Amino acid sequence: MATINHTFEPSRLLLVWHHLRDDSPRHRRVVGEIYKDGSHFCFRYTKSTEDFRLAKLEGFIGYPAFTMNSSEPFMDVLDVFTKRLPPRKRADFGKYLSQYGLPENFSGSEMALLGYTGARLESDSFELCPDYSEISGPADLIFDVSGASYHVTPKNLPEEEAPVQFERDPENIHDSSAIAIYCNAQLIGYLNKALTKGFRHLLETMTISGKILKAQVKQSKIQVLVHVKCRTK
Repeated sequence: MATINHTFEPSRLLLVWHHLRDDSPRHRRVVGEIYKDGSHFCFRYTKSTEDFRLAKLEGFIGYPAFTMNSSEPFMDVLDVFTKRLPPRKRADFGKYLSQYGLPENFSGSEMALLGYTGARLESDSFELCPDYSEISGPADLIFDVSGASYHVTPKNLPEEEAPVQFERDPENIHDSSAIAIYCNAQLIGYLNKALTKGFRHLLETMTISGKILKAQVKQSKIQVLVHVKCRTK
């Protein structure tokens, strides 16, 4: 299991909406952001972005707690999003943490917990992603490999602790900014699109090392978790 020596404490989280219609490709669209303003945590829709425009065309009608008609940011919103997490006092909270490679004694803030877990629910199509471009010092990151089910089978699951490499994939027909993830020279998937911009910054400014944290068949899908250590050059 991963050792979290340097918890990344984000001050900005991206709200990602998944377009899940069966008759079209699956898309991740960044539609909003949670950010810190002084002592307040605020939320706003990223209405000026191409992702937001495309999300609306694909059927996005907003996050249930926040109307899209407001021109002002929503204040003190952290409780709205932490409701997507089980209470820390629950007896099985340690088991919940272990699903994401986090230790039972994880002491990060609520923002960090939202960022590491993604705060995903089976009942909707949202997740939260941290802004990695904020990282300027040592940090331990853990994230799912996107698209692993298309590149890995139950017969060739990568072994835990096996090193991984990250490579830009400008020829990718779906996303020219994609970052491919390899293990033992085999493509195992891609970095979550919402994380790409910040992670490219890390590749340019930090020393990055990664390894397989967990690889398993989960609900008929392949789940691969990667543990990444970022260090200053």
